[in-house]
Amino acid sequence: MSLTVFRSMLQLRRVSLIWYSIGLAAYGWFIVAFFPLIEENLDYMQAIEDVFTEEMLAVFGGSGLDFSTFGGFVGVEYMSLIWVFIVAAAVIPFAGGALGGAVDDGTMELTLSQPVSRTQVALTRYLALVVYAGALNLVTVATLYVPGLLHDVDVQLDAMALLFVIGWLVTLAIGGFAYMVSALSTGSGRAVGVSLGVIGAMWLADVLGNISERFDWLTHISLFHYWRPDQVIDDLTVSGEAWAIFGVAAALFFVVAIWAFRRRDVV
Repeated sequence: MSLTVFRSMLQLRRVSLIWYSIGLAAYGWFIVAFFPLIEENLDYMQAIEDVFTEEMLAVFGGSGLDFSTFGGFVGVEYMSLIWVFIVAAAVIPFAGGALGGAVDDGTMELTLSQPVSRTQVALTRYLALVVYAGALNLVTVATLYVPGLLHDVDVQLDAMALLFVIGWLVTLAIGGFAYMVSALSTGSGRAVGVSLGVIGAMWLADVLGNISERFDWLTHISLFHYWRPDQVIDDLTVSGEAWAIFGVAAALFFVVAIWAFRRRDVV
């Protein structure tokens, strides 16, 4: 590991980290502060449930969720879909520029002229991605838990700890895919485009699978099917499938990225 490479990666992305953190904090705080108003107004709650049909809930990644619980409300309004796209928009450009982007702009050749190996560079830049993803998830859970204390919403600390861990793993699965594409291609644009396209395709597959019995099998190829923050917040549970799928994906994408980068032309 190279501390110089590690620090430089995080310094280059410190501004984006600040802005994404501010966005997550503001949105999360708003959702938590708004929940007591919904919870205390049963008529309004019923009106929302009437408006949000199963098809509408599927669009927001909240199929089958219960608005009356904090986890269900946060899932529909924030964590199930919007949060995924926010963290994806943060980590994918980071990962896309880490290898392929650096090759394209010529900085990778300069980096490798120093006494560091390709493996060290790829590993160090991935560790920077891990820290970046961890920071985003720390902001996420902190800005659910702290507003909960201030607005009398029962947000359990152990649920937030579990949400942090599984959320970090989901973020690394997304960022790891972009990192792998970056290692296999030249330029950050391709890695960003392909990665965002895959996320979008998974969202469409989840929506179609939830609104049509004919295509319900599509949900099983979508990360949104396994990402269930409502269950984490309300029940403190994460399915074994979720741990396995996100864990294997994060590990596999990382290994392939290291292998591919060691064998590619960087000139």
